[in-house]
Amino acid sequence: MSIPKVVGIEQEYAIKIKGEDGLSAFDASCMLVNAYARKVGLREPGMGMIWDYGHETPYQDIRGQLFGKSTGQEIISEEENRLINASLPNGARLYTDHAHPEYSTPECLSARETVACDKAGERILLEGLRLMNEIPPSSEIALFKNNIDHQGHSYGCHENYLMEAETHEDYLVSSPQKALETLIPFLITRQIFTGTGKVGGAGTGPQKTPYQISQRAEFMEVLFGLETMYARSIINTREEHHADKKRFRRLHLILGDANMCEFAGFLKVGSTQIVLQMIEDGFIIEDFTFKDPLNAIKQVSARFDSQVELADGRKSTAMELQRRFLERAKEYRKIKNVPHVPEVDSILECWAYALEGLEELKLSSDFNLENDPMEIKRRLDWVLKLWLINRYRQGKNLDWDHPKLRVLDLQYHNIDAREGIFYQLQDQGLTENMLDDTEITRSVWEAPTDTRAYFRGKCIEKFPKEIRLVNWEVMSFDQGEIYRMVPLLNPLKGTREQFQEVFEKSRDSRELLALIEASSTG
Repeated sequence: MSIPKVVGIEQEYAIKIKGEDGLSAFDASCMLVNAYARKVGLREPGMGMIWDYGHETPYQDIRGQLFGKSTGQEIISEEENRLINASLPNGARLYTDHAHPEYSTPECLSARETVACDKAGERILLEGLRLMNEIPPSSEIALFKNNIDHQGHSYGCHENYLMEAETHEDYLVSSPQKALETLIPFLITRQIFTGTGKVGGAGTGPQKTPYQISQRAEFMEVLFGLETMYARSIINTREEHHADKKRFRRLHLILGDANMCEFAGFLKVGSTQIVLQMIEDGFIIEDFTFKDPLNAIKQVSARFDSQVELADGRKSTAMELQRRFLERAKEYRKIKNVPHVPEVDSILECWAYALEGLEELKLSSDFNLENDPMEIKRRLDWVLKLWLINRYRQGKNLDWDHPKLRVLDLQYHNIDAREGIFYQLQDQGLTENMLDDTEITRSVWEAPTDTRAYFRGKCIEKFPKEIRLVNWEVMSFDQGEIYRMVPLLNPLKGTREQFQEVFEKSRDSRELLALIEASSTG
């Protein structure tokens, strides 16, 4: 039986430093995290809040294999923990991941709110950058929301979806062939509307391709796997569900691109929510197993209208498969009403519009955009970027391998509106926005109200000095002689409806915990 599809996005940002001062990407990322943490009152004297790594198992695979230490608790000291982590009043986490600043959104129920929280992350990182008064005067720092550096490296935009435990176990552990029949084909082909586009090839993909739909596709090396920095998988199988494992599991996807277009981000999350609910309800789609899935994802990225071979010998385009997924989703909508996916009708409408627009799209053999009657470029990143790059390339009479095109590709993702090409196009009215500015601003400061993010965010807002440990599934409060722990094992509990009155009555964490205990026993 299907359950609500709680979603979270983990976005790694590229950080580029110009200057002669020797400032490293790691140091700059830490400075950014702490600059923003100070702004929201999380670095005042006496604060001992740190991120709790004790519940993380980065070396444990869901299929029962252990590849190293059992937890990440011993990895860093408390001082280092505070240096790289900030848990925010909006329920999100801002931290340094290797050489990147990373923003993990709070848990969201709707695709629209997920996009708003993702966009809020851009503003939070920009504000942290502005506040970095420790930066040497001769250094210039820029942030990019993308997935490649055009030097063979890739970094992630990871998606997390709440799944019912039995179905997750069935699809990824007991009978992974089921995932190969439905989920994997959907994820491989959805890039035709989720991809952000890239100039040229790098990594393991088709080197001669002048332009690709997806930035991540050619870096996918296995279907299921534990790693995120090498041997990257379409579905990550790390044993970290951040919820009650008996009831819930986390589907962790690492193949997706970092969207700038709100429409593309909305459709990426929303269509995936619907397909996952269909899978949980046993609403059989069809067997679309690819003959070679890892080759298929690269084929589609190299040419969105290419014919890809299925395991049974049939050939199909990504468009044809996505059209079939959409048809089945519409049938499912009529039968089941899709109660656990907010905005389902809007998602289906956007899905249909995207496929219709792509069917009308005409590309020449050398990737010139010859016809876009529905102006799908206003909504999909890879089409908008292709249009932009072709206009520049033809105006300057440049070949596809000219380095200026890669610079243009990168600048499309600069999140500073003064420098970023996407936001310049947005200001010119060349993109279709879905969100009001007030939605993004609210997500900068406030957590979603209908998931456990509300409880976490309110605690950090009201009692930051009393919090000892925090992570996605637990909070621990310093009560003097003892630490009091509050489990948050159900992502659907801890909402405003449940706890608004409790927070209004609580002057400190002692009163909060007393009221919670009284309500649970009464």
